[in-house]
Amino acid sequence: MLQRLSSVLLCILPVMSLVSCSVKEDRETCPCVLVLDFSKVDNGLLTSLNLSVAGPDGILCQDVVQEDFYVKEYRVAVPKGGVMLNVYSFPGDESYGMLNADGDVLEIPEGCECPPVYMHSVEIDTRKEIHRETVVPLKNFCRLSIEMVSDGYSPYILEINGNVNGYGHDGFPKEGNFAFVPETDENGCCTVNIPRQKDSSLRLRICDEDGVLKDFAVGEYIVAMGYDWSQKELDDVEIIIDYAKTDITLIVDDWEKTMQFDVII
Repeated sequence: MLQRLSSVLLCILPVMSLVSCSVKEDRETCPCVLVLDFSKVDNGLLTSLNLSVAGPDGILCQDVVQEDFYVKEYRVAVPKGGVMLNVYSFPGDESYGMLNADGDVLEIPEGCECPPVYMHSVEIDTRKEIHRETVVPLKNFCRLSIEMVSDGYSPYILEINGNVNGYGHDGFPKEGNFAFVPETDENGCCTVNIPRQKDSSLRLRICDEDGVLKDFAVGEYIVAMGYDWSQKELDDVEIIIDYAKTDITLIVDDWEKTMQFDVII
């Protein structure tokens, strides 16, 4: 009896070995399950989220997640290797919607400011059976507040120019022409949202009907104050221009610096 049992076991073991090897090979070709956790999203600010998952060959998944589903896990099968996850929202300006045909999350038309975009962009290693990602979209724009100080009505026209006009599906700033002319109120104040910058090339021009009166290398001033365009969440910047005193004051996170400039007559 023991001899027969030993013979049966000797026959079964090679079969079990083959099955085990087959399962291991199949797992290598099985997709990775990407599990997204939206429970940390501020649903008072971001009522819906656009998401995209991109692989080496392009976009794998696009969807819109409403705030009602933030408490649920979002699952999507992705290929083994690596993918780029981008979750983004434009609170108050949902017209920007999903990715465009070129795969950009956002391309800002010339003459427009950057929308108030919040993003969670990360490259994920999917060489595993499951990956869990907690999604926390962060502020990915800078609100630039400008105040023109004058004794009376100021006919000045302000213009902001830069070299970033949006974001790619990888979440990084996309090079392109950015130009916006904000409207100032009766107190000479205005705000403009600018995208994350790649360098210090941002410029502020003061013009009148005859042309440019002053061209400020405001990007260099901002960087000189210690502003970090690579930080996860961008701070806002305040600029006060006193034309009578020929002063320009920059305020970043309660740090203030005043510089002199020459007035072109």
